[in-house]
Amino acid sequence: VSVSGIRGHVGADLTPELVSRYAAALGAWSRSTFSGAMSDRRPAVVLGRDARTSGSMFARSAAAGLMSVGVDVIDLGIVPTPTVQLAVEHHHAAAGLILTASHNPIEWNALKFVGPDGIFLDHEAWQAVLSLAEQGPPRTGWSEIGVVQEDSKAIDRHLNGILALPMIDVAAIRARRFAVALDCVRGAGASAILPLLDRLSCRVQGINLQMDGRFPHPPEPVPENLGELGELVRKTRADIGLAVDPDVDRLALVDET
Repeated sequence: VSVSGIRGHVGADLTPELVSRYAAALGAWSRSTFSGAMSDRRPAVVLGRDARTSGSMFARSAAAGLMSVGVDVIDLGIVPTPTVQLAVEHHHAAAGLILTASHNPIEWNALKFVGPDGIFLDHEAWQAVLSLAEQGPPRTGWSEIGVVQEDSKAIDRHLNGILALPMIDVAAIRARRFAVALDCVRGAGASAILPLLDRLSCRVQGINLQMDGRFPHPPEPVPENLGELGELVRKTRADIGLAVDPDVDRLALVDET
């Protein structure tokens, strides 16, 4: 337990019961801070995850915890961490919850907590969530239970935003038809990196693109873990190699050397 969130070994430290309780605490906190122009509707929390094998189980636990305190859930499914942050802003949500242990090994999972501004909670807000989790968050009755809706367009919106950035010359990139070698370590990366490269007219040779969370090597994209990608760059004479971690908030660039 730290300002970065809750992290633990799946089935030992991190259980569905614990995930549900901390999700409920985030939901209760978001209800207490949700006000202003959106006060005529029930607060919503955006939920997303990486591809770890425990993610589906924990997503259900988290959704139940959020619903139990009268908060709606906007479920993005398997998406990059930054996509969740942007979706919180897009939906004017009260908070976001990301189920990912980022670059940590396969036996880990974690909860990351995002405020209504799309930024991770600061110390004061995090302490308030912790306090609610320790006290036991106030649950709602039958008439105020939250509902779940899915948002399948979050990645598309994210990519549209990237390609609209003025410093990116999309036409020039497309004209070059770059050859790209890609390693997504069987995490969430293929959900966003592949369509991004496709929209940039890149020619892609990929490894570990399945999104099943069964990492074929330690998932942190540091040199000692990227030997296979280095070989792919050389073998295919790629212009560049890209490696991401399981929740796609870390990127490594690999050249022909």
